[in-house]
Amino acid sequence: MKKAEKSFISGALILSLGGLFAKILGALYRIPLTNIIGSYGMGLYQLVFPPYILFLTVAQAGIPTALSKLIAENNQLGNYDKSRKIFRSAFISLAALGLICVGLMAGLSNVIARSQGNAETATAFLIVAPALLFVPITNALKAYFQGNMNMVPSGVTTVIEQIVKLAVGLFCAVKFMPDVHKAVMGAVFAITVSEFGSMIIMATVYLVHSRKRKLSKITIGVQDVKEIAPSVFSLAVPVALGGFAMQMSQVIDSVMVVNLLTVPNATEMYGLWTGPVNSMLGLPIALSGGVAVSALPSITKTFYSNDKEKLSTAFNTAMKLTLVISIPCALGMIVLSRPILQLLYGGLPDTEIYVSSVLLSISGLSIVFLAIMQTAVSVCQAVGKPYASVIIISFAIVVKALVNLFTLPNAKINIYGAALSETLCYFFATVYVIIYLKRKVGLKLNVNQCVIKPLASGMLMTLCITVAVLFTGGTFNSSWGTLVLIALSGVIYFAGIFAFKVFDRSELAFLPIKQK
Repeated sequence: MKKAEKSFISGALILSLGGLFAKILGALYRIPLTNIIGSYGMGLYQLVFPPYILFLTVAQAGIPTALSKLIAENNQLGNYDKSRKIFRSAFISLAALGLICVGLMAGLSNVIARSQGNAETATAFLIVAPALLFVPITNALKAYFQGNMNMVPSGVTTVIEQIVKLAVGLFCAVKFMPDVHKAVMGAVFAITVSEFGSMIIMATVYLVHSRKRKLSKITIGVQDVKEIAPSVFSLAVPVALGGFAMQMSQVIDSVMVVNLLTVPNATEMYGLWTGPVNSMLGLPIALSGGVAVSALPSITKTFYSNDKEKLSTAFNTAMKLTLVISIPCALGMIVLSRPILQLLYGGLPDTEIYVSSVLLSISGLSIVFLAIMQTAVSVCQAVGKPYASVIIISFAIVVKALVNLFTLPNAKINIYGAALSETLCYFFATVYVIIYLKRKVGLKLNVNQCVIKPLASGMLMTLCITVAVLFTGGTFNSSWGTLVLIALSGVIYFAGIFAFKVFDRSELAFLPIKQK
């Protein structure tokens, strides 16, 4: 393998593993946090995120992704001065957008809080607002190193950021309890601290890098901006729209759930849905996302080589990997929802454990649909169809909003409407994107290999779990029993994957981790 290929592959794996580890840390962080601040506190905490991430999407406008790609392209052509001009232009743009978004969030904090149905979150938006400047600057610096094929600073900083947020957040939560409001504000403050720390680390790494390379100052003229802006925004706009569309799903819940629920404890219900339940849903998504990213270079390469057979194989391998990971997780969450939540969130009252377990069981299948959608979005980008996924996700969000509108006000359905709308939203998106890829790109999903065989393994696992729970007289009711069941499930599932011959050796060649 060529040196450049090895560098690209190792870089992709560093970013993938770093991002995966950071996401797992972030999901695990919510377990002790929920046990400390309770469902109401978690409801307040989670109400902050959808508007914050939405503002963050606007603040970055897809520019970091475009920046890394343009720097890599110009470096490949030997246009190093142009690469630096692109970086400087993008850095200034991101800093300016970040400052604007800081001002907007701070100015609209009360309006946003009231629109969500809980005015107590207004202070939280003021606390987290500075992060809207820190994150774009940090990501501009990360994009610079990624464009120069140095992925280590990005991967390491991402993990450190999560560790800092976890440590500061838990410290503040414990320190300020039993005052729930102060504890939540402390956890939100941890976000700003962790993002500021990431910015300082990346800035330090960049300054050291610049001094070592003895880079001279570079100036940008009006003509430079005219040349650079079109290429940056042509790449950035699809990324920004895709991120905006994906985030709108969470924004809809943050506005609709608390406002439409007819129960007095609407914030607690929202906290259970977005805290314990979404944390459980997020872990397998993070895992499948890491595998999808690792497989993506093969899809891109085969597409531009015009080898349709290899492209189809690469696509189905990526989809198969996604389903092999997501199916057992989904079925496990559905069948073992209560014991898993009891194991991890033992600090919650039994009634809240019950509500969370029903929510997790209803939304368990959304793990499969969201995982497929995650991979399919990357495939759309790889084959030059970035706007297709944006349109599909937008339609799916309309489905989600309509289901929320009809189910949440119904006292009999209550918060379970949010889980139902989540599942239907991503089911619709999954069916739509699979049909689109088949008709417009010619990529046909091998249903037998990608769906039926992994599903058969998953059903075998589910049957064994059900029998074990029903006919062992409460043997697995303890925490250790739950852990044993989870381990046993994994063994049975992968035995089924092996027995049904889901993968052959040639398919594994499409994974960068296997390429030598």
